[in-house]
Amino acid sequence: MKRATSQEIWDLVYRATRGVGFLHTVAEILADATTDAELYGKPNVGLNHLFYYYQAVNNGLINTEPTVEHQLVTDSMLIANANDGPMQVAYRKTEAALLEAARAHGIAVLMIKQAFAGGELGYYARRLAQEDILSISTANSPAVMSVGGSYERLLGTNPISYGVPLADGRAIVIDQASSSTARVNFQKYAERGERLPDGWALDRHGQPTTNAADALRGTMLPFGGYKGGNIALLVEFLAMMGGANSSYTAAPYYAGQGKQGIGASIIAIDTRKLPGYTERIDDLVGQFTRDHGAKIRITKLDVHDRRVEVPHSLWRQLEQLAQDHEQS
Repeated sequence: MKRATSQEIWDLVYRATRGVGFLHTVAEILADATTDAELYGKPNVGLNHLFYYYQAVNNGLINTEPTVEHQLVTDSMLIANANDGPMQVAYRKTEAALLEAARAHGIAVLMIKQAFAGGELGYYARRLAQEDILSISTANSPAVMSVGGSYERLLGTNPISYGVPLADGRAIVIDQASSSTARVNFQKYAERGERLPDGWALDRHGQPTTNAADALRGTMLPFGGYKGGNIALLVEFLAMMGGANSSYTAAPYYAGQGKQGIGASIIAIDTRKLPGYTERIDDLVGQFTRDHGAKIRITKLDVHDRRVEVPHSLWRQLEQLAQDHEQS
């Protein structure tokens, strides 16, 4: 394993992302988001996730030079058109306007449409928490999951994230899918020849399965049965508010001729307008963890001094992409 600094990761991601054809400003934002995911221990939406974008470039499924525009629906509601580029780019290009609206009105919502799948929603939550913004984010994605007993893929993994700022550069940041697990875990179980836990998947005939290969050809299931399905549906409805495609109609990650056109909705609440709120939440969380043994993950918002272990093979793949560009 290579122990990489945040700057080394950022530089490599930027160079590799430029290498496959992304615009300079897009490569910078993807480098920021990817480095952040790695620093917070989320490799599945970090360096590994980059290859979704790179394959999409090869297949003409993503815009490498998106022009992001946004419009006001009301003074506190914004819609950003991602122009078939990465969702993170649409967010970053509209973040200042979202913050301005939240500061002015106490609460604001950014709705993103026409986007390619956006990696980690926790990235938005951490950035907003640094500005004392409590946030709730939802996003949809190409359909891989059943809902309501369907035998077909109707929803994406439909993640939901929230961030609650605390004192001293800390926050509670939760980012989870509505599915029982991430789809990438099916692939890992299949490679190891291991059985899936019960309740994770259906095969292509709509029957419960613990065979990972059959699950990959079938459909995922929401966590917690119908209750998880209800949350997945809520995520879908919120993510579509700005005019985004549904998971069901979105193009798959690698196939077809169309773009995904999926969406996200990010609700931002300015806690500075709520005197004493942050302190009360901090005290409550302290009581839960200190006095009652609750395990609540507290996120430190500045971790750029960390080193990250990266497989040498993955590092070499990205280096090769970067070098191919620099030599051409």
